[in-house]
Amino acid sequence: MAKKIKTQEKSEDHMTKAVRSSAQQIWQAGLGAFTDLQQRTRSMEGDKAGHVRETVNTLEQVFEERVTRALESIGVPMRKEIDALTARVDDLTRQVEKLSAAKKAEKAAAKPAAKKAVKKPAAKKAAP
Repeated sequence: MAKKIKTQEKSEDHMTKAVRSSAQQIWQAGLGAFTDLQQRTRSMEGDKAGHVRETVNTLEQVFEERVTRALESIGVPMRKEIDALTARVDDLTRQVEKLSAAKKAEKAAAKPAAKKAVKKPAAKKAAP
């Protein structure tokens, strides 16, 4: 049973890495294409350049939206989700630390009382 779980975890980990790698390659290819278009646009002048810039901006926006949708559809968490989880973990960590400090204080307060109760003078043995 444990072997099956470990194998499944490795498989999921491998799949996650592959998806991230593919997404990164797609993103880099798109950015490369946009960079190339932007460089070509800079060499143009007038109305034609303005139209090309506008088209490039529109294409960039469409590309970003599609990549985001593709990543969401395969379950890759977005920055907002990661930020929300990080904030939640920080909040829970603070709560645990408060509870831990309260428990330590409670133990420290109870310790002296317990020691006093334990320390009783030993009865003297009567001499024969």
